[in-house]
Amino acid sequence: MRTYIKLIFAGLMIVAGSRFVAATNQSDPNNREKRLQKYRIKKALGEKVISWLSDANDSAAVECDKLADSLLAQAEPDVWSYYIAAQVAYLRGKPDKAILILEDVISKHPDKKSAVMAFPVRIVARFWIATIAKQSGDITKAENAYKAILENLKNLKGLRGKEGLTMICNLYLAEIESLHLKRNDLALTRLEAIERIKKPAGHWGIQYELYKGWAAYQHTRIFKGRSQAAQELGSYPEHAPSLVATQLKLVGIIDVPLAGCCGRDKRADLIGKTFFDRAIQSTTSSIDRSLVRLFYGYVYEANKNFGEAERHYSALLEEDSYLSPMAGLCLAHCKEAQGKTAEAESVLEQVRAKYPGYDSAVTELKESWNKSKNN
Repeated sequence: MRTYIKLIFAGLMIVAGSRFVAATNQSDPNNREKRLQKYRIKKALGEKVISWLSDANDSAAVECDKLADSLLAQAEPDVWSYYIAAQVAYLRGKPDKAILILEDVISKHPDKKSAVMAFPVRIVARFWIATIAKQSGDITKAENAYKAILENLKNLKGLRGKEGLTMICNLYLAEIESLHLKRNDLALTRLEAIERIKKPAGHWGIQYELYKGWAAYQHTRIFKGRSQAAQELGSYPEHAPSLVATQLKLVGIIDVPLAGCCGRDKRADLIGKTFFDRAIQSTTSSIDRSLVRLFYGYVYEANKNFGEAERHYSALLEEDSYLSPMAGLCLAHCKEAQGKTAEAESVLEQVRAKYPGYDSAVTELKESWNKSKNN
């Protein structure tokens, strides 16, 4: 836990960096006027989305739809425009339209680098389709999207991060098979396949360790029950904060790229909050809900909104999630930052009792507090 604050801000910088790209990565040197026209539409679209969300402005809602449609009506719309239009459609309660837009960009630009991450469009757009389908109740479409990603990954030779993408897909599929299809046998087989994936070299190994641990936890939970899964859960995955941000961006829950259309308007946070709240309120994916709870806590704590940070950390701690003990450490740290030492220590002992594998992380955090007080 020595790097706790540093890692929180590393995760937040992923999002901030993505918004900068969203605002600047619009270049088309062959046609300046076309570039300017797209910029004007995107800027107007961002303003109308904020107006609609903040003021419940019906006329702004209609303009959102029109502007998103006009963005795709431009000659040869760029990949970024498809993602923006899909996000607007989803925000507007039109998941089928959002999915059609994403399917369209896959058919037209399958191998281009995604505007959101450095993976091909056919990969990222399908992660987005799966998220929208799940939250809209179409589990079959989500399942098919994840399976299509796995098939694509088999044919993408030399793709960096391939192991992590494969693990994420299989985690989501195991969740669908266990939670929605009631086929624990299929889920267990899929989770075992994750654990057999070989660790990649370099920094991708950090991602690998997190997902391997998550798969092992889910396997034990299905096979032996929640209590035993908690008892066998391993130690704190130290780089989780930045990976949480990365995964939320990958699956389309963080508001990139739409937020990039909003300039410096502070109300743009409404867009991200809308996406986050939908993931939390949805009952179709405990994985997404856990990720959002933890990231929400990071964001609120970084902004010293300790009450909201505690609310999200506490909610996650109460769930039976792979990320629950991590939320407990974060909750304790949050309380200690406010001078609530007795409450912080109580939370740590709760984590230690339920998750023995976190004993060293609890001890380290307590020692860091004592050292800080003595200096």
